Amino acid sequence: MVSALTLLGLDEMMARYATYPDLAATIRRRFTEPGGTLRELFTRIVVNVCIGNTDDHARNHAAFWDGRMLTLTPAYDLCPQVRSGQEAAQALAIGRDGSRASRLRVCLDAAAEYQLTNAQAKDVIERVVGVIREQWQDAAEAARLTEVERAQLWERQILNPFIFYDWPGSTPR
Repeated sequence: MVSALTLLGLDEMMARYATYPDLAATIRRRFTEPGGTLRELFTRIVVNVCIGNTDDHARNHAAFWDGRMLTLTPAYDLCPQVRSGQEAAQALAIGRDGSRASRLRVCLDAAAEYQLTNAQAKDVIERVVGVIREQWQDAAEAARLTEVERAQLWERQILNPFIFYDWPGSTPR
């Protein structure tokens, strides 16, 4: 297993320069099934934004190495972070322009970086938001969250209304 930090050739002191677009470029060059892997990476970015996981630094992404090619590991260390106010920023820049704002519009604007059309990116975003809305109660129940804990997470870390700021049209349902 190799971290994204290592894949990007960065040490701990340079970790703040890691970006999703740089990871996407590495995926295009060195991963098995780069098209599907780029879609998966984009989906993970959207999930991170939707659940308030801003701890998505380069050590929290990794790949399996088979001696020749790389394959994305399952997602890990997903942890909703408390927001102070409405704004939040991802640890890794989402777009080539350095945008880090935890907003779905930022994801949509960066879709081409992950070899997705705007329509494909919207489909991913709407699917992720829909699954979270549909399965939130079941997930909260499985995690044995109290009603207070559920209220503290829902629409604060999980699907915070700010993530929909500047979203084309209405809030995805």
